Amino acid sequence: MNVALVDEHPVFRTGVRAMLKSQFDNIATLETGSMHDLEKITQLEIFDIIIIGQSEEHPEMDYPVLKRLMKKNPLTSFIVYASAPDHKLARSLVRMGVKGILTKHACSTELVTCIRSVLSHNPYLSPQMLAGIKVKGANAGQ
Repeated sequence: MNVALVDEHPVFRTGVRAMLKSQFDNIATLETGSMHDLEKITQLEIFDIIIIGQSEEHPEMDYPVLKRLMKKNPLTSFIVYASAPDHKLARSLVRMGVKGILTKHACSTELVTCIRSVLSHNPYLSPQMLAGIKVKGANAGQ
């Protein structure tokens, strides 16, 4: 499984990578600090999952870049790690086709649950995000 980790914080990416390698066999990860950098890389790589971390310092989502990434990678499942529960953000991401949405306060087992869910072609919303919106077929974790 090929996974791209996008987050401006290297320690966060390193921690997620280590956790994923401990939970999944045959996983290859690529790490980058921004969606703009990933956009350049995706011309060369094929990913099963792209995990995008939203930072508390820069909580705005770059929707145009995300749309381009999704268009260039139609077979890739996208997961967003939001900095905090934001129901408006969750609704817009679900409408765009993002398959998994968590908050950075989630535990590692919730990320594993999310990944397994999206790999099975089922959407996943963290309980904090799901509390404010209703999405047909979404699984709540834990």
